[in-house]
Amino acid sequence: MFSNIKTKAAVTLLLSLSLILLTFHVPLVNAAEDSWTTKAPMQQARSGLGVAAVNGKIYAIGGSNASGFAPSIPGSAVLGNRDIGGHVGTNEEYDPETDTWTYKASMPTPRIVFATAVYQNKIYCIGGKTSDGYTGVNEVYGSATDTWETKTSMPTARGWLTANVVGGKIYLISGYPNETLNEVYDPAMDTWITKFSGL
Repeated sequence: MFSNIKTKAAVTLLLSLSLILLTFHVPLVNAAEDSWTTKAPMQQARSGLGVAAVNGKIYAIGGSNASGFAPSIPGSAVLGNRDIGGHVGTNEEYDPETDTWTYKASMPTPRIVFATAVYQNKIYCIGGKTSDGYTGVNEVYGSATDTWETKTSMPTARGWLTANVVGGKIYLISGYPNETLNEVYDPAMDTWITKFSGL
């Protein structure tokens, strides 16, 4: 019996020491990897674009390929109120394994500052700003088929918003010009409801 207790104590001591060593070892490994590596650039330089990851690939969608400010807009202008144009629907797929970019089917509505969310391996691009102003357009990209589908538009046109998937629904929160909204999209039913914003 005494031998059993000694064996259990020895095993417990070894496990404790292993955990202590692992605890001190992991941060050293992470600290050594604190660096940046340059990879292949997108084929079309853009700002205000949407980014999403599906099945190990990264998609860079839409945005603006213009640079600088329009002459009538002072340099201090907020892009939420005005923008510089150059809206594109460009869709590029990045493969981290091969460090290569490939053009894919363009987003039907060229725009900037829209929300992106991934649900069931499809990329939802909702809202944003087009050359005609803010929009509620809801377009869905299927990477498996490289095709786009237009769904029911978001009730309130806005840009600069965030999207998150919770319980099979996509929550579109805040944005400009209406910062207090919380509209929820149900992909299965293709319907929208408005939730309490809390603001």
